[in-house]
Amino acid sequence: MTLFRRGALWLMTVALLLAACSAAAVSTPSVTPTTEAPVAAPISTPRPMGHGPERVVHRPPLARPAEPAIAVRYDAALLADHCVDRDVPAPLATDVALTVLDRSYALPAGYAPSDLVPASAAGLAGSSGTKLVRSVLVDDLAAMAVAWREAGLAVIVESAYRSYGAQAATFNSWVSQLGHAAALVRSARPGHSEHQLGTAIDVTSAGWAGRFGDWAVESPEGAWMAANAWRYGFVMSYPSGSQDQTCFSYEPWHYRWIGRDAAAAHRSSRMHLRQFLERYVGG
Repeated sequence: MTLFRRGALWLMTVALLLAACSAAAVSTPSVTPTTEAPVAAPISTPRPMGHGPERVVHRPPLARPAEPAIAVRYDAALLADHCVDRDVPAPLATDVALTVLDRSYALPAGYAPSDLVPASAAGLAGSSGTKLVRSVLVDDLAAMAVAWREAGLAVIVESAYRSYGAQAATFNSWVSQLGHAAALVRSARPGHSEHQLGTAIDVTSAGWAGRFGDWAVESPEGAWMAANAWRYGFVMSYPSGSQDQTCFSYEPWHYRWIGRDAAAAHRSSRMHLRQFLERYVGG
């Protein structure tokens, strides 16, 4: 083979190789696309402060129950002989929390507050938290419980709401211990108890002797309550030396919530609670 023919053959081979490479580069294998489910957009959630914008969800605040209305009425006068044991319907007041109850005036047997909640709603624990109170006083009871703890005190709520039937059992228990006449001074007959309102509490403290001592003197918890409970809307219903007015014996453990405004007005009036509440009768 001549040198010229060999060179032409070599050039043809190179040209064929280059054409094959170009064709391979242009003709790539076809790939059948796969069908994928669409990816859901991420759910926007609030982020911690300092890590970009956050979506703030605005919720309306829970409405705080209103304080009892304390507008003076004087539309009716209370019975003068209220130490007589009878069942006279309690007179209407500007707010049910200001209802007068004594040995004459009483609530119906079927009366029960519609807003009873366990005292645990006020942050009370243990047996105290199981007692039922009206929701209207929860904020003040919670604030008072915080004050107890800050003062290093351990106040126990021994009793709160009692139904008509529960009060009947309580009264009968006192009758069995003391006799009927003494029980009438020591405990209210069913319907006549402030506990049925859901706004009265009996309080005590660990180690205190019992029902016949002076808790307000014999324990720091009792002394604190006597001096400070009014600041949170609670007043002692049957203070020392008040039996002629209240017709019940001294109960340093029994406090009734009437609201902070009314409690402050009661303290300034220097009246016994029943006499003070007369101004709100007839609402």
